[in-house]
Amino acid sequence: MNKDEILPVTRWVAGTVVLALATAFTVLFFMPDRTGELFAWPIQPNLSSMFLGAAYLGGAWILFQTAVGKYWHRVQAVFPAVVIFTSFMLVATMLHWDRFTHGSLAFILWVFLYVVSPFLILALWITNRRTDTHEPEPSDAVVSATARRIVRIIGAGVLIAITAGFLYPTPVINLWPWALTPLTARVICGWLSVIGVSAWVLSSETRWTAWRSIIEGISLAVLLIIVACLIRTEELMPGLFNWFMGVLLIFLIGLPAFYLKMERERKESD
Repeated sequence: MNKDEILPVTRWVAGTVVLALATAFTVLFFMPDRTGELFAWPIQPNLSSMFLGAAYLGGAWILFQTAVGKYWHRVQAVFPAVVIFTSFMLVATMLHWDRFTHGSLAFILWVFLYVVSPFLILALWITNRRTDTHEPEPSDAVVSATARRIVRIIGAGVLIAITAGFLYPTPVINLWPWALTPLTARVICGWLSVIGVSAWVLSSETRWTAWRSIIEGISLAVLLIIVACLIRTEELMPGLFNWFMGVLLIFLIGLPAFYLKMERERKESD
């Protein structure tokens, strides 16, 4: 193994998953009214479908960096997050088995993906992490202890909230600004676990280059979710101005601001 390399098997798996996620994004975001025939289960309202599509594309961006990138440490934080996320999806599938479109190709692929992924991604992470030297790149920046503490608090809060929401989805359904079923509530909690786990992992990482792709992927997903809310405003309760949009705007402003700040510091250190 070379220092900090992304192993060929890791690249191959990541590239394959990117294709699946990009396909899911296309169906969920652009054809939300056809999920009953094109996806693993019929999703209503359309805003739930578009939310999931946005999340899939954000994940696809990070895994694309894994497939084509140069350094393992730049993408390693997403792997524990994917292990937890896919585990949530597997459990949600088992709990709501009757809601799925059995026999369809999309359902078969869904089950295969979420049965295999928790174990496969964990194995890839354990194997590939041995290449990490834990050394910064020649032109890198150091993430401050204050920023890392804030991110750790955010990560812990998200993980506590989404774990409770996954176990007891009724409060999530009552709080959420559009209509959810127990299945979609649990799936959304599963996606939010990616933010929580990634934040927790990154809170121990001082190298800015290890943060970049994660922030890019989350920012992309947040932007698309805002677009979905603007398109499907009629599905929001009580309308466009709600706590959820407030959180999205904080992320939309805060993440790029932090990203640009760290990129300036990285260029100054070059």
